[in-house]
Amino acid sequence: MAYLCLRVDLDYVPWDTPDAEEFGHGEPALVVRMLELAKHTGYKYHVFASERVLRAFPAVIDAILNDGHDLDWLCKHPEDFEARYAEAARHFGRYGYRAAGIAVRDEWPPDLVDLPVPAELTFLSALPGPCPADLRLFPVETLNDRETFRSGQSPRRWMEATRTTLREVASLNQGATLVVRPQVLAKHDPKLSHYREMCDLGLAVGLKVRTLRDLMAGAD
Repeated sequence: MAYLCLRVDLDYVPWDTPDAEEFGHGEPALVVRMLELAKHTGYKYHVFASERVLRAFPAVIDAILNDGHDLDWLCKHPEDFEARYAEAARHFGRYGYRAAGIAVRDEWPPDLVDLPVPAELTFLSALPGPCPADLRLFPVETLNDRETFRSGQSPRRWMEATRTTLREVASLNQGATLVVRPQVLAKHDPKLSHYREMCDLGLAVGLKVRTLRDLMAGAD
């Protein structure tokens, strides 16, 4: 199926000095702007939040869920999976919600491919590579905004590379996941003009916006 998953990674907290010095404190406001964009365009996001965001920003999590977007866990440290997922699951429970999938920033660590995962977790969003046997891997092959800008490339370069990938996957009737961090977009694309252009192109070339939960449920 030709799909476009709009993956949004949330990991900003005010006390994270290194990321704040690099990208600023604009994530909460940018999330609001992204939610407004979704209301006007019909985009549906698949949000992955770290346990510290689940703990620190309940109003943001409520807004995401109330607007009908999907939410799952951003696993920053797979090597500490058991303890961190237990904390995340507690916070999901506060919202009457349950995680169904995991996202990692890079590829899943090869030495953790045999890691047992709770039965409720069914899929993984990660760079192409190893995957625990009980999870379905949805590979991420587009450039993410964070690493692109850290390497010195411009927003225009990121957009052009992503547009090329979206055209390629559409021509092959395949899917793509576009990964963004609102903290990064707040600095490099605060009006979401590049982001919206990429999303609109995906729709124009025949990709259907779907979350990974939609795909697991067999939504067409």
